[in-house]
Amino acid sequence: MITRRDILKLGGLTLSVMLMPDGYRILKAQEVPKRYAPNLWLNLSRDNYLTVFVNKSEMGQGVYTGLPMIVAEELDFPWERVRVRPAPAGKPYVDPKMGIQLTGGSTSVRNMYETLRLVGASMREMLVSSASKSLGVPREKISAKGGYIRVGEKSYAYGEFVDLAMKEPIPSKPRLKEEREFVYIGKSLPRLDVPEKVEGKALFGIDVFEEGMVYAVVERPPYFGAKPMKVQVEEAKKLPEVVDIFPISTGVAVCAQSFWACQKARERLRVEWSESFVKGWDDGDFERYFMQKLREKGDVVKVLGSPQRSFEESPIKIEEVYIQPYLYHATMEPMTCLAWVKKDECVVYAPTQSQTWTLEVAKRISGLPESRIKVITTYLGGGFGRKANVEFVAEALEISKRLGKPVKLIYTREDDIKSGYFRPYSATLLRVGADKEGNLKTLSFKIAVQPLLGGRASVEGVENIPYSIPNLYVERVDVELPVSSWFWRSVGSTHNAFSVETIIDRVAHASKKDPVELRLSLLRENPVARRVVQTAAERAGWGKPKMGEAMGIAYHFSFGSHVCHVAEVSLDKKTGQIKVHRVVTVIDVGPVVVHPDLIRSQVEGSVAMGLSMALKEQVKFKGGGVENTNFHTYGLLTADEMPQVEVHILTSKRPMGGVGEPALPPTAPAVANALLWGYGIKVNRLPMTPEYIKTLL
Repeated sequence: MITRRDILKLGGLTLSVMLMPDGYRILKAQEVPKRYAPNLWLNLSRDNYLTVFVNKSEMGQGVYTGLPMIVAEELDFPWERVRVRPAPAGKPYVDPKMGIQLTGGSTSVRNMYETLRLVGASMREMLVSSASKSLGVPREKISAKGGYIRVGEKSYAYGEFVDLAMKEPIPSKPRLKEEREFVYIGKSLPRLDVPEKVEGKALFGIDVFEEGMVYAVVERPPYFGAKPMKVQVEEAKKLPEVVDIFPISTGVAVCAQSFWACQKARERLRVEWSESFVKGWDDGDFERYFMQKLREKGDVVKVLGSPQRSFEESPIKIEEVYIQPYLYHATMEPMTCLAWVKKDECVVYAPTQSQTWTLEVAKRISGLPESRIKVITTYLGGGFGRKANVEFVAEALEISKRLGKPVKLIYTREDDIKSGYFRPYSATLLRVGADKEGNLKTLSFKIAVQPLLGGRASVEGVENIPYSIPNLYVERVDVELPVSSWFWRSVGSTHNAFSVETIIDRVAHASKKDPVELRLSLLRENPVARRVVQTAAERAGWGKPKMGEAMGIAYHFSFGSHVCHVAEVSLDKKTGQIKVHRVVTVIDVGPVVVHPDLIRSQVEGSVAMGLSMALKEQVKFKGGGVENTNFHTYGLLTADEMPQVEVHILTSKRPMGGVGEPALPPTAPAVANALLWGYGIKVNRLPMTPEYIKTLL
């Protein structure tokens, strides 16, 4: 934990954002009350370097660039002299809008934007004020640009005034730049995390070492919901380097002086496991169970008008059931954590998306107060929501507490998949009613799915659907199963966008109406969304595919952003193989674009992940456990299968939207809709494997 004393040792001008009883305030380091700790610190050193302590996790999305960029903009500071460090874990560092320290929900830039601008502007005005007094020059004759105080032809580095600036009061309402004054915002600056990654200096979870540490792996049950009943360890303990073997809450911990010794010892373990509700279940058993649940009464989330009566009276009636499988997060770096539980201190090195939950589990297992716990966030080799779940941290802590030594827990790829925490399986029933012209009169949506966020995620993108539909019914059935489910990139919008956007095209197809025109009609009360759809159609050359034989369109609103994809697709009818040639994307992120290339890269990554979900990904089960436990059997989109992606960014006068997730949900339905219009195929389940497509031809 960085303490008040640590910050003061840095020297220079240091500002903090504090959560005080009367709300968030900006304070100087020496003004922070001793009973408080900093939320976010900015330090300008005497030698003119700016250090930004970032309270979000860098997992490839560029947050270590986007957030410091906002500060540097208002401070008007040279980018090449900006440094970034991860903030510690603790309540003072929580996201001011989320209330926890978490990187997720596409919130990093949009939640911190206003706060960081204020801090940067405050620091700039304090420097100008101190320079005015020091130089005996009126403020109006001083400018602060590029890290220098400029008076006529003379220039002074900001760092020359930091000590004097510390004596200046914090401005209550610092002047923020007008958009026309922006130097950095709106431009694609070099990423701050790239140099150390290229040079091999970046510290990921797998890279952390402590003197005297012990390696650990966890033997996991062959089917979900089982616990170790009897463990035979004699043969395993005979191997050299083995330190100890014992049951923990999630399986059996195997500890040794090297990772390979752990692996060898695990091979000799003999474990008897308890029974489980899903023991013996294969893929077909899960589908039957979810279909059964779909017939049960659930919780009605929203009702508008008279959906049932409107459906019965509609000339066009369409009813479809959609099945979508469990999905694995497939992060490049599997779970890993180094934990050391001492008598008076607990240290955790973790590639975590949630410092708050990491800190909570450390307090629970170590029994120590927050002041005695240090959480160091490393770089993440991918997150996608998985690393917000901190069970891997809990396992490392549990093992370390038992051994009294630093423990480095490593998941193999097989461990990672077998541990679960998948995107939930879902079965969805959709009923739509429309008039002969294709105007939607009613939509009834019912989903059976394992609940996340108390079930709220189950109906994301439907409960708040932007389309103007006079009669709407939304119901969810919460499914309880021992298979571990968790947030997967774009959460509930992944499955809901697919079912809703494909059934919209079924209505257009049945009424012989253009799917773009139908969407524009349904979005008549949402001009921002209309513009996104219209722009996507225009940019793609709607109706005139250049690279594929068919075109499909899909739109979705999630995480505050509007996204529309147009996909160009071709199909080999003999093999059932789908090829996506081109995806044209339009995204509206709200009033400002901080870093265009970060947006483009996130959209491109979302399209890649969405296509992988659409065409290949599926967790398969055998005997109640995962059957496809590595990448040779768990299919992922490969580089040669990636289409050309064109990203077009729009802005609008409304609250800022997110970027990391909203481009994923409309990807799969855009491909499926191309198959409907080009080949007459109705896709009701994912993935769209060649074997499945051939059954539809």
